[in-house]
Amino acid sequence: MNTIKHFKNSITCLFVFFFFYNTNYAQVGIGTIDPKTTLDINGALSLREGPELTLANSNNNDILLNTSPYSSYRITGPTDYFGIRRITSVNNSDGHLVTLMNFTDQQMTIRHDVGGSSNKRKIFCPDETDVVLNGKYSTVTLQYNASLEGWVLVNKNSTEKEPPIDSVTLASDYSLDPGSLEDIPSMELTFEARSPTALVVLSGSGGSTTIAMGIGDFNVLNVTEGTIIGGTHEKLTTFDDLYGIEPAWSISFTKPLTGLTIGNSYTLKLQAFLDVSVISGSSPTLDINANTEPSHHHLTLSVLQ
Repeated sequence: MNTIKHFKNSITCLFVFFFFYNTNYAQVGIGTIDPKTTLDINGALSLREGPELTLANSNNNDILLNTSPYSSYRITGPTDYFGIRRITSVNNSDGHLVTLMNFTDQQMTIRHDVGGSSNKRKIFCPDETDVVLNGKYSTVTLQYNASLEGWVLVNKNSTEKEPPIDSVTLASDYSLDPGSLEDIPSMELTFEARSPTALVVLSGSGGSTTIAMGIGDFNVLNVTEGTIIGGTHEKLTTFDDLYGIEPAWSISFTKPLTGLTIGNSYTLKLQAFLDVSVISGSSPTLDINANTEPSHHHLTLSVLQ
């Protein structure tokens, strides 16, 4: 009888030993009795989707996840491109992984580090730049980092698209007289920023029947900021034959426009100035015959985002 009692006591002690051993090392096995890591799952892992997040166009601030956190959320609502600036973490849960799934046909932008220094809901993107995701079902995965007091973008899945283009093209004939800098009629372009940086592109060509030598300046003006982005300083190339002079010119200009605020509108305007040194006619003009000679006369201002 004592032997049996001693055996039972030994089994109890052994059970208690293994219980405290596994508790201290905190290795949990699901579908296995021999876990190799803190959590060892022998089988598939299913992460349930939380309630959908209905967002608005443009920028969305302080998106609130429900009080019982999930690992994935579908995004609905926007009818135009939209941005995500901040997400409220549930109890500042360190390591919480969240995947956002775009269920709209619109472009989704994850905004980098937007908010005050005490804001614990900011998002930190690679290279410290906004991340743009294109296409329906594009996804982004974020992880909350308690040390940074914000979310870190750890993965994204998106289709590649051609950059959106806003453009204006001269449709009628235009002649520039010598004098001061002037606005070119109809060459004004207003666009809405979809990213912090855009590429401004200007191209054009034309001629003259009255100028033997001259220089044409074309400036791109940022009307919203009141600054000149840049421009060209191009001389006429003249060919003189038995039938008279045939001056021609062409321009090309490309420059990044930085510091844009997503969702804000910006207006660009094209201006021109003509400096003439040799005149072969009574009324010197620099001509862009976009209507009557479209095969080799044109003027286009574009913004690529």
